[in-house]
Amino acid sequence: MAAKSKKEETDIFDLLKDLVKNWHIMLPCIILSGIMGVFAAMWIRPVYQADALVQIENKTNSGMIGAMMGGLGSLFANSSPAETEIELIKSRQIIGDAIDKMHLQYYAIPTNILQRILHKEGRMELHKLEIPWKNFPKKEIGKPWFAVVKDSLTFDVLDHNKKKIFTDCHAGETYKAPYAGDTVTFSVYKMDVKKGQRFELFKIDRLDAIEAFKGAFDIQDRGKKTGVLEFSYTDIYPDRATAILNEIANNYLRQNVERSNIEAQKTLNVLEEQLPEIKAQMDSAMHRFNTYQKQVGSVDINAETRLVLERRNKLQQELFNLQQKKQDAIRLFQPEHPTIKTYEEQENAIKRELANNGTESKRLPTKQQEVLKLSNEVEMAKVTYTSLLNNIQQLKLVSAGEAGTVRIIDYAEALPYAIKPKKKMIIGVALFLGILFGIALVSVRRKFGEGVRDPDLLERATGLSVYAKVPKTSIKTTVDTVPLAVSNPNDVSIKALQALRSSLEFLISEGASPIVGISCLAPGAGQVFISENLASLFAISGKKTLLVDADLRKGHLAKKFGIDGNTGLSQILLHNEPIDSAICKTTVENLELIPCGETPSNPAELLSSKRYLMVIEELAKRYDLVVINTPSLALAADAISACRAASQITMVLESKKHSIEAIKNGAAQLRMSNADAHVSVVLNKC
Repeated sequence: MAAKSKKEETDIFDLLKDLVKNWHIMLPCIILSGIMGVFAAMWIRPVYQADALVQIENKTNSGMIGAMMGGLGSLFANSSPAETEIELIKSRQIIGDAIDKMHLQYYAIPTNILQRILHKEGRMELHKLEIPWKNFPKKEIGKPWFAVVKDSLTFDVLDHNKKKIFTDCHAGETYKAPYAGDTVTFSVYKMDVKKGQRFELFKIDRLDAIEAFKGAFDIQDRGKKTGVLEFSYTDIYPDRATAILNEIANNYLRQNVERSNIEAQKTLNVLEEQLPEIKAQMDSAMHRFNTYQKQVGSVDINAETRLVLERRNKLQQELFNLQQKKQDAIRLFQPEHPTIKTYEEQENAIKRELANNGTESKRLPTKQQEVLKLSNEVEMAKVTYTSLLNNIQQLKLVSAGEAGTVRIIDYAEALPYAIKPKKKMIIGVALFLGILFGIALVSVRRKFGEGVRDPDLLERATGLSVYAKVPKTSIKTTVDTVPLAVSNPNDVSIKALQALRSSLEFLISEGASPIVGISCLAPGAGQVFISENLASLFAISGKKTLLVDADLRKGHLAKKFGIDGNTGLSQILLHNEPIDSAICKTTVENLELIPCGETPSNPAELLSSKRYLMVIEELAKRYDLVVINTPSLALAADAISACRAASQITMVLESKKHSIEAIKNGAAQLRMSNADAHVSVVLNKC
């Protein structure tokens, strides 16, 4: 875990170093993202919010009205949960009315980009824009019209083809004109504009306007079971947000009151329809009673008859009232409910008493029985008619006094500041994204554009062993003709090369041929530095070492060691010069050098000759180690031929310069003529 944590810290530190190193990438990304953030923050139009509070009451008819209505009062009990009301408010009925009254289907959008960024746009509120699109081709339908401001009071209207339709228009007036075989109607009810400003004019469908309204409108329940709802609406104009929200609140209040009166009004209509029939029944009963009296004359009603009559009238009144209560209860409860059962028992008891009363009345004389019957019918008709009139009057009072279940607590007021855009947050996010984008660019360049720098990644991707990761030397100058391994053996780059020496020594001790070839993918990788210092490290360790400069085109190891290199490998191969004539002593003990010699005309042919192999084999017998500095793989034929004599081939790569694919191709080329050679890698200039 500790090693893993340390590696992660190293990777982060390397990334930070890369970011600093690639400041020319990071800085433009940050500046550009900052500019884009500022532009976005200024481009978004300020949005204002208006809020209103409405209370939903759980209301039942009680108090004076409840007392007046008696049993009928329970019919108009009203409970309206907040969740239900929220859905009602969001309905097309409520919102659609507000859209129609506030003309929210019509849009006038300013078009000037600079004025939008500077927040100096004009304002135009449309009252009507009716265009006969049905007479146009489908591809033209819905295209915007234009308003061009001439001064602060007048403007011209152009159609979608930039043709003038109305000129010198003013706010508050309605304009009509023949257009496309029909009539176009246009009016503006409010504007605040300056000369030269332009507006796009268009109308959207009512359903689209409702959906757009819902996107800016919100309702929240202020606490559970409080019954208080908070309306909020956002708009680019605070006064319009306030007006729209107040319209919604008033419209909801008005419809709530109307909805609350519906039940009472329906019952009132039913009772008023029954009133003429009940009155006719009462008139008929009175007519029959009067007719009978005229026929029989005056009938003397004794005390017993009067008591029977009064008792019967009282029982019938009680039965009527009880039946009314029972009907009210049936509306609220199931037939099996105890309340209904109690009413039924009381009703049966009264009916039994009425039956007994009827038995008593039969004992009376015939004329008194008939008078008693007709008097009873008249009294019952009067009671029914009077009760019906009372109920009608009471329902009218209820309907007139019903205030609904909604009360507006706070009418809408707009906040004095814009809630959007949050400019600091937008700019901060833009800068953060710019930094992330810069890091991504640096990382991509680090992994793909600049080439491989991670030894682990290189080994996993190619299968090659990385024997050393050589950092750039901290020594600015070196002693002439003396390798760095001798003059500054403690330098960080020399310490890294010591790991390479140890790895090669181990392979040679396992029986490999003591011939090491040093090549590179491209010039400038530091191959000569690796060759001379690796050979010097072997020599310092006590091994008799020979350094062969096989770069017959551009070799300059002789110059590095301050040696006259006129006689070298090219003369041995071309003119069969003796090997000893080309071997030169160096300033490093145990290290000798064969320079490249004069540049031949056919270096590739010389390096691919049998003579070259024979010379290297002979040298391997004389020395403990032979290090061959070969050409770069940019000269593929020279490098392949020079390395075919080596058992160990070390390919020098400049860190962050070569792709995985290029490294794989280079290793494959080195194995083309020497399949048995062990190819390893040194990452240089890390």
